[in-house]
Amino acid sequence: MIKAVFFDWGHTFTSSGFIEAKEKVENLLKPHNLTWDDFYPYFRNLYQLRSSGKIKSDEEMFNLLGKILRKENLPFERIIKAMIDSHIIPQENIEVVKEIKKNYKVGLLTNNVQEWVEKVLKNYGLEDLFDALIVSSKVGARKPEAQIFYFALKSLSVKPEETVFISDELSEDLIGAKGCGIRTIWLDTEYGSEPKEDQDKWKKKEREIAKVFKPDAIIKNLKEVITVIKTKQ
Repeated sequence: MIKAVFFDWGHTFTSSGFIEAKEKVENLLKPHNLTWDDFYPYFRNLYQLRSSGKIKSDEEMFNLLGKILRKENLPFERIIKAMIDSHIIPQENIEVVKEIKKNYKVGLLTNNVQEWVEKVLKNYGLEDLFDALIVSSKVGARKPEAQIFYFALKSLSVKPEETVFISDELSEDLIGAKGCGIRTIWLDTEYGSEPKEDQDKWKKKEREIAKVFKPDAIIKNLKEVITVIKTKQ
């Protein structure tokens, strides 16, 4: 019997205003003679360390970034705010979680920064929506590492076979969850506001993985989760 349902964060529970965030950050970088293309590859690599807990604060991350780019006083607080504000939580996704919460424990399971996730939820007044927040920066491990799935199960006192994980990503999320005995639902959808070339590259990779890995269920819209979970009991 299913007792708990975990949701991935980006492109599953939240949508992304990637283009808007990129434009805001570009404007913040202009006074420092930097472009998004100068900034983002280094930011992305340091974000991986930040979201795994190896870098402990945003200030530490941007101090390192400033040294790498040889730029002082980057407006890191405003840049991070632009990143946080780019997360959009559709009302229908909120309603899905609320409906599932009537019968199951619900959790969030994400590779991200704890403080950033909490700020987004606070912006929407959703601090109490989830019964557990399992965020990689706090756990000290990122999906697909087994440790983060162990913490997720422990947080809601459930067994793997009593748990469902819903995500848009097969390789980073669902394969690891399945390896831990957790039931998996693939949200097979488009990324939204990301550039088409990035979407196409991501989709191609997922399609190749889908040839050899079969999740327990596939959905095209998060609303389908409610029906799927009932049939998986």
